[in-house]
Amino acid sequence: MENIKILKGFKTPLTGMPDLSVIQIPDPETVAVSAMDIPYIRPKLLVKENESVKTGTPLFCDKRNNCIFYVSPGAGIVKQIVFGERRRLQEVVIALDKNLDKNIDKKDDFIQFETLSKDSIDTVPRSKIIKLLQQGGLWQCFRQFPSKDTADENHEPPMIIVPLNGNDPFSPHPEVVLENETAFFEFGIKILKQFSNRIIVASRQSSLDRLNGFKGHITHIVPDFYPSWDPAVILYHLKKFKEDNRSWCIPVEHLILVARFLLSGRYPVKRVVTITRSNDKNPHIIARQGTPVKDLVGTLDENSLITTGRFNGRSVEPQSHMGFFENTLNIINDNQEEELLGFIKPGLTKPTASRTFLSCLSRDPKDLDCNIHGEERACINCGYCANICPNDLAPSFIMKALLSDEIEDALSYGLLDCCRCGLCSYVCPSKIELTQLLSQGMDAHYKDKE
Repeated sequence: MENIKILKGFKTPLTGMPDLSVIQIPDPETVAVSAMDIPYIRPKLLVKENESVKTGTPLFCDKRNNCIFYVSPGAGIVKQIVFGERRRLQEVVIALDKNLDKNIDKKDDFIQFETLSKDSIDTVPRSKIIKLLQQGGLWQCFRQFPSKDTADENHEPPMIIVPLNGNDPFSPHPEVVLENETAFFEFGIKILKQFSNRIIVASRQSSLDRLNGFKGHITHIVPDFYPSWDPAVILYHLKKFKEDNRSWCIPVEHLILVARFLLSGRYPVKRVVTITRSNDKNPHIIARQGTPVKDLVGTLDENSLITTGRFNGRSVEPQSHMGFFENTLNIINDNQEEELLGFIKPGLTKPTASRTFLSCLSRDPKDLDCNIHGEERACINCGYCANICPNDLAPSFIMKALLSDEIEDALSYGLLDCCRCGLCSYVCPSKIELTQLLSQGMDAHYKDKE
């Protein structure tokens, strides 16, 4: 195993980390496939309201590649198709069959796809694996750098990165995700070797003690501070050639889904998710994909915001559903009241990146809220964003180049190396949404190239 030396990131411990206990909740009344967490997609609906569907029935596809399907995570009736502004598809809601639990073993509830065997995977054509995953709604598990769009099936990646830890500090622990999944994990690694000769399996240092059965597969170790385990950060510190910028990544939980699907021929519907609140430890939850947010978070305080990532997730409403790529919900206090003379208080419990408060002397877990404690103003060139960026970028320089429409300068400053971790926005004393600006710049550049 090789240690990746990453010196920058968010190192403050946070309250509300989930424990390692696991509970399974019953299937909800409805599930949904959301299009809101799928980057760059141009969805084309394949079903209508009140239409019957099975588990694995295609609900919509990507107009850019009509072979890539997004399928139903349950059998039932299409209850609602939700559109947003300019009729942008938000989610397709399925009312589950009330007898689903009783009929779970009947093939009529599933679309049965072709299966592959463990022994013959080395001889199966790559094109066949791709076709099965596209039809079964799992090809989108593979993401391609630098944009993290769905992987190009015609491209052979120089490396594939498999992070064992999710992209959020509160993501499910790999011990829970990998429990009783050894055979599927090893089969998944064999599948990846059909696409690339270099497979990177990365784990946080603190996770190693609980992953004894998988240590032989782990190739790289990263520090325990966020976002060192993000695949974009790992790529930045490993790449040596220009071609490496078109590598792929796939989270370990999705790798297991791919392996389970190819072995069984059935679309896997169960997911491991975490729900976190400040000063409240919560177990890991096994739930059906697309479960309603309200069924997972339970009772909410009046001033609460639900996000799918502490630093870089999207905000969701209780009546919406979990997305395909989302495995954690953070419930954060959204109290925006102003604090009188807050800048002169010692701040013993306030997290600080600039050592403004005495809390910088303590390693006790800190509580984060949504209060930005100020208003946006001009950049003061403080350098805090550069000091915390794990990929050694200067986000303020890139931001100024983008605002001046100097895209070539932004690219030369490393725009495409941004991992969108959200830390530059978090530490900015001028309250500039740097991550949003850089993300918009990356998206605009990528769409211009299409």
